[in-house]
Amino acid sequence: MLGQIFNAQLIAEAFGAGATVLILGGLGYLFTDRAGVFNITVEGLLLFAAFFAAVGAGELHNSMIGVLCGIAAALVVSIIFFVVSIWLRADIIVVGIAINLLASGTTVFLLNNFFHNEGLYQPAGLHTVPALSIPVLRVLPLLGPTFTNQNLLTYVAWLTVPLAHVLLYRTPLGLRIRSVGENPEAAATVGINVQWTQFVAIMICGLLCGIGGAYLSIGPLGGFNRDMSAGQGWIALAAETLGGATPLGTFLSCVFFGASQGVASNMAAANIGASQFAHSIPYVVTVIGLALAARRVMLRRLGRTHGPGGSQTQPIAATQAADATGMTATGDAGG
Repeated sequence: MLGQIFNAQLIAEAFGAGATVLILGGLGYLFTDRAGVFNITVEGLLLFAAFFAAVGAGELHNSMIGVLCGIAAALVVSIIFFVVSIWLRADIIVVGIAINLLASGTTVFLLNNFFHNEGLYQPAGLHTVPALSIPVLRVLPLLGPTFTNQNLLTYVAWLTVPLAHVLLYRTPLGLRIRSVGENPEAAATVGINVQWTQFVAIMICGLLCGIGGAYLSIGPLGGFNRDMSAGQGWIALAAETLGGATPLGTFLSCVFFGASQGVASNMAAANIGASQFAHSIPYVVTVIGLALAARRVMLRRLGRTHGPGGSQTQPIAATQAADATGMTATGDAGG
């Protein structure tokens, strides 16, 4: 029975289909989190992008155009989020919830009014993003079946992990993002435009979520289903938190959550346990992961407050951002 659950297919699911959307959504949220923006719109961005990617690919008969349509939709929604929550200073949580609800309602409305179907868009000529087979990886034992013959957008998701690390820790933009998230007042005093930096971080999130949403609807499975994001945006937020707000940690957390989805799929395929229990496994794992992350953050805060020997310590300010603006500053931005 265990062989039906824990097998090579589970590894492929953990790194591939199960983790692709989580990696892209989690890394997108990572940039806004490090910029001090509590962006909970990832779920809505994935859903908007999935819908417009499917419609773009289906109506224009080109999967790459579909991906671009999904990215464009996520970027437009991200701009709306920035204007209302950051520029107009509305409550950011309320705005995020509103966008998530708007995504669910708007996609159903558009399906009903333009395609006369409230739950499904799957035209006969829908083009999907192709899979790639890498000959060099194919001959490797165990790793070959896992890392080859994956969807093109899955490789894009894997590539974003080192790119996110380089951008966040090896570029002036990344230094500004981390500085703004750590101490926006200090960042402003050294000449950093806080709102512009947060706007860029939100746009990066929109870009990555646009790709993730496109994978949902025109990746391995072609077509848009009502509410097809199915909570993956929220799981991506949990993965970023569990991963310690770092690209590598987020990636590993996404693989972990992707494996939990693979376990659920294998249990359902093998008729092991009730189907409702199997499908609830990823969400149960998410709750447990969030609890562990919350405990870790609490212990870290206690350590910062009291420090060694019980003396109170101060958090490290991100004043190193002055180097990115051509000014002189002291301190360490961390990272």
